[in-house]
Amino acid sequence: MARVVRAIPKGRVLSYSRVAVLAGIAGRARLVGKVLGRTGTGLPWWRVVRADRTLASPVAQLQARRLLREGVLLKGGRVMAAYVLPVGDSRLLRALGRSRPRPSRRAR
Repeated sequence: MARVVRAIPKGRVLSYSRVAVLAGIAGRARLVGKVLGRTGTGLPWWRVVRADRTLASPVAQLQARRLLREGVLLKGGRVMAAYVLPVGDSRLLRALGRSRPRPSRRAR
């Protein structure tokens, strides 16, 4: 999971659920949130948002400041859709060393 979060390029975001899928733990978006909430400064946690593109409640102001610093625009408390990495983004998948998302453990 940490590898996926580190691979998110500056100025782009992914949802907790997409991070879970790419990490091979589909359906575990809450686990992703818990882990990121406890990591401190080791990972760019601010690049991970809710599926509806809203920010994490307890740290929304800090998350907004960090995203704005990277050039991500917010409108009405949501990250604008243009900044969300699309499914199958080649830069992200290349950074992860694969050509497509890893299937979840449940699907194997």
